[in-house]
Amino acid sequence: MSEMTPESVSQLRELVRASDPPGLGEILEPLHPADIAEIMGGLENEEKVRILKQLDTEKAAEVLTVVDEHSGQALLELLTDTEVVSLLGEMPSDDAVDLMAGMPPEKSKQIDALLPSDEREILHELMEFDEDTAGGIMEAEKIAVTEEATIRDAIGLVRLQADEIENIQNVYVVNEAGQLIGSVPLLDLLRHEPGTRVKDVMDDHVIAVPVDMDQEDVASLFGKYDEFTLPVVDDTGKLVGRITADDILDVVEEEASEDIVRIVGTVEEEIGETSPLKISRARLPWLVVAMLGQILNAVIMSHFAVPLEKAVALAFFIPLVIGTAGGAGIQAAVVVVREIAVGELSPGFIWRRVFRELQVTVFNGLVLGAVLFALVMLWQRDVGLGLLLLISLFTVTVAAAFMGAFIPLLMNRMKIDPAIATGPFITVLSDITGLVIYMTFATYYVAHISR
Repeated sequence: MSEMTPESVSQLRELVRASDPPGLGEILEPLHPADIAEIMGGLENEEKVRILKQLDTEKAAEVLTVVDEHSGQALLELLTDTEVVSLLGEMPSDDAVDLMAGMPPEKSKQIDALLPSDEREILHELMEFDEDTAGGIMEAEKIAVTEEATIRDAIGLVRLQADEIENIQNVYVVNEAGQLIGSVPLLDLLRHEPGTRVKDVMDDHVIAVPVDMDQEDVASLFGKYDEFTLPVVDDTGKLVGRITADDILDVVEEEASEDIVRIVGTVEEEIGETSPLKISRARLPWLVVAMLGQILNAVIMSHFAVPLEKAVALAFFIPLVIGTAGGAGIQAAVVVVREIAVGELSPGFIWRRVFRELQVTVFNGLVLGAVLFALVMLWQRDVGLGLLLLISLFTVTVAAAFMGAFIPLLMNRMKIDPAIATGPFITVLSDITGLVIYMTFATYYVAHISR
């Protein structure tokens, strides 16, 4: 199966747009679900549904797990209840729960009533967990045997459930109470005699994830131990599910998207939203914050109007000084937020991180100040003005970097998402602080240095 090219994707989209595309099912059948999802990306919802109906139920379900959550939920609303139930039955339980949770309440009730009792029970159990915890991202499907089982028993169970469970890496071992006590890698099942007891070959130092662990911490655990799957246990140690690496990739992408949209002053729910009013409502609060900050800057400027009137050249450099400082503040903030997000910033490392950011900014501020001093000497030939700008740029840049590094740490300590700090908040704060510092130096310059 060759990789799809942009040209072939475009051609298939045109074929789908035809009112009665001949042989579409045969063309789509050999394609990977991810390729089909890519084709659907440039189509209207009705056209996407046309594709889904050309696929067998298993493949259509795989495609729905690949498309983004908002699109998947929108497509399910265009299908009959019976079709939705069939698709959910072919999905891993974690994906099915995500789609069910996003349905309108009426639709969700109707689907729930049609689900087989065993599937309904599993989905209800998973829905009890917070969506941002290990329980919220785990799938209930797993293979578990008792410690008295033999290798033959375990292999038989794998064969029996292989069609229902994807990416089987380990067979988990539980005691009579269902508590996790070990695991056996799939390859080890082939290395030992069929009559060997599982308890004699299992690894009893298995790494397990508490069901209430935050998904970001789960992602860090996967990175730390370089695992492909990890079991999930409740507070009694009972095995309740497992998390696979593809779930963690989704978490990393979700957290990154969430941080990015917060950095620019909006919300993740905007992605996939079609209502301009709802998008506007998400963005306006931060734009208002930014506008109020600029109004405060204007008030500060009016307070320092005298030095600007006496030395007009000072006004030329306000955007340069404030803009450079804002950039330094954002750089420091983004680095710190990233380290917090991936769990690399331990409590004992906090002040070392702030100190390192200050060291970097001191060096950068001196270099930038020196460059600006040289340019001012070439342009204005005013040593006093050059020194004022050098000192101002250096001081403002260091102050902005300190705020950029410290404020996310403070917000994290206060249990507030530090990503919120890196966008309009840091920008406005560094602008105001920078303007006050610059105009204070400018006032001194006009009063004591300039002629």
